[in-house]
Amino acid sequence: MIDATSGRKILLLSLAAGFGLWAVAFVALYAMLSIGCAFGWDRGSLVLGLSLQRLQLLLLLGIFLALHVALVVGLSARQQRSDTATDRFLHSAARLAAIAALAASMFTYCGTVLLTTCNP
Repeated sequence: MIDATSGRKILLLSLAAGFGLWAVAFVALYAMLSIGCAFGWDRGSLVLGLSLQRLQLLLLLGIFLALHVALVVGLSARQQRSDTATDRFLHSAARLAAIAALAASMFTYCGTVLLTTCNP
């Protein structure tokens, strides 16, 4: 069972969850871009004219956006079950921060779809 103080600590950590996920996605996508360029994954096409490089970046992007949406939905559900006004406020703030992180991810990572992956 979680007591009130540890529950609040978890709730305070949820405020940073959205942008923490954004940071993990940034590092993962950037690392896979670098690895793919180093190994020449941008050459040739596999499926629908997509290179292995573009395909793996799009799959990672889809996974991270799905995780963002799941976080927002989970925080929304927890907000509705909150007992006190303080908990409802913190859940609301965490949900809004997660929505902002989702918007930041969509804006930041749109280059995955639009830009060239590696310089020749």
